[in-house]
Amino acid sequence: MKDLITIPTKIVPYAEVNEALDELIECKKAYDDVIEYKLENQMKEESKKDILSHIGAKDFSIKFPHTVVLFDDAMSIFKNKNNPLYKKLFKNRQPRITYFLCLQDIIGLDASIKSNVDTIYFFGGFNRQKFNLFFYQSSIPLDKETLWREYVQLGKREALLVQYNNDGTMVRVI
Repeated sequence: MKDLITIPTKIVPYAEVNEALDELIECKKAYDDVIEYKLENQMKEESKKDILSHIGAKDFSIKFPHTVVLFDDAMSIFKNKNNPLYKKLFKNRQPRITYFLCLQDIIGLDASIKSNVDTIYFFGGFNRQKFNLFFYQSSIPLDKETLWREYVQLGKREALLVQYNNDGTMVRVI
C-alpha cells in the first residue's frame, strides 16, 4: 500500500501512535511558528530537519500543511473514552489533521464520535442487513432506499461517498 501512496507516509503500531501523534502535533506547532514569525533563516539545520521530518515536508514552503491519519481496524481503539486517542479525534482542527477510521462494524462506536462524522465511504460487499445497520447508526440525512439502490450498483473497486454538512448532502461513486 505504501508504494501506491505518493505523499509522505509513516506506519506506526497502535502501541506507539499516541506518542507519535503528540510529536506530530508539537512539530506542526513549531512549523507554524517558523512560518508565522519567519524564523527559518535563524534556525539550526538540525532543528529544521527535526521539524520537517516529523511533518513529512522537504522545506517550509507549504503555509498550512495538512495531515491525514488512517486508523485501520479502529473500533477497539475508540471504544474507550479515556483513551488519549479518543480525545485527539475532537482536537483535530487546530493541528489540521483529518482522521480516517476504517471500521468493519459501527456498533459500539460512541455516539459522540458518530455525531462528528461528516464523510462516509461505503465500500461494496455488505449485505442489506449490514448496510441498514450502517445507515441507521450513522444518521445519514437521505432516503435509505435511494442510497441502497446506488450502493448495489457499485463496481469491484468503487465506493459510495456520502458527505454531509450544513450545506446539504452529497452522494457520489468514486
